[in-house]
Amino acid sequence: MKKATKILYVILYLIAGILTLLCILSLFRNAESRYLKLLDFPRIQAFITSLIILIILFITIRKWKFYDYLIILGLIISLVINSVFLINYTTLVSVEVPTATEIKTSDQQLSLMLSNVEMSNRTAEPLLELIAVKKPDLILAMETDAWWNEKLLELKKEYPYSQRTINRVTYGMVLYSKYPLTNTKVNHLQNEKVPSFKTTIELPNGKNIILHCVHPVPPIHFKNLPDNEGKQDDALKTLGQQIIGHEYPAIVAGDLNDVVWSYVDELTGTDSILFDVRVGRGFYNSFNAENILMRWPLDHVFVTKEFRFKKIERLAKVGSDHFPILVTLVL
Repeated sequence: MKKATKILYVILYLIAGILTLLCILSLFRNAESRYLKLLDFPRIQAFITSLIILIILFITIRKWKFYDYLIILGLIISLVINSVFLINYTTLVSVEVPTATEIKTSDQQLSLMLSNVEMSNRTAEPLLELIAVKKPDLILAMETDAWWNEKLLELKKEYPYSQRTINRVTYGMVLYSKYPLTNTKVNHLQNEKVPSFKTTIELPNGKNIILHCVHPVPPIHFKNLPDNEGKQDDALKTLGQQIIGHEYPAIVAGDLNDVVWSYVDELTGTDSILFDVRVGRGFYNSFNAENILMRWPLDHVFVTKEFRFKKIERLAKVGSDHFPILVTLVL
């Protein structure tokens, strides 16, 4: 029994030590190293694991040694570091996008559904059925290849306006809208195989908004898929420069392949122009739909100050490794 207990302590101390080291290294999340950037993702898991180990050690340690205090200190450091990032997606902080408490008849409500369909997923019916139930005004589908493009064409009955840029390297993107799209441009912010959209949407109340649809590459290297190996990842900073001095209210939406943790200005190089609808409201983890233990928020919606918030939902699984996200805004 004593031997088993000793082995358990060794394992717990080893995990605690690794967690502490990785959490400290995660502070260098903006370094050019992809490995350091990846440490920014599992903060929820690191926080929960550190808390569980801390509780176990407090309950079970009878005779405290100096190394016990060091491990406890390390776990507390891990909790504090991760809390600094995670707290932004809890109700412990104020919201950045104000809630629409009163909606006038002149106000325009706008709903946007984001769905990374996962290109290898060959079951379109769950997504189409979900769209039929939720009836969003705008639909942004990502990782769309020719097969998905064909399956989504039936949306044209209810969504007469669209922009489709299809490819076979998981960065195809399709936008469907109930409202007219004008001045639509397909940009390549950093990689010629990774498109983004910029379009002006004419709303029924006569107002115009600008929608930026983005799906930048993740901070890892792929053998057969686009990435930014050998380059500094500044796609979203390029986007930020386009939004500075914007003519109309703007929305930025998409699978950012980044957890953000509300540090939007840092990500886009802007200064209090874009605001995260999640801040002060919840995590709404959109990835990974297939693994409950490895989930974090990857699909995001940022808005300029003109918008108010009505609702955000993480929707049901549709066969993809991402949950769809539905956001309703008021202008």
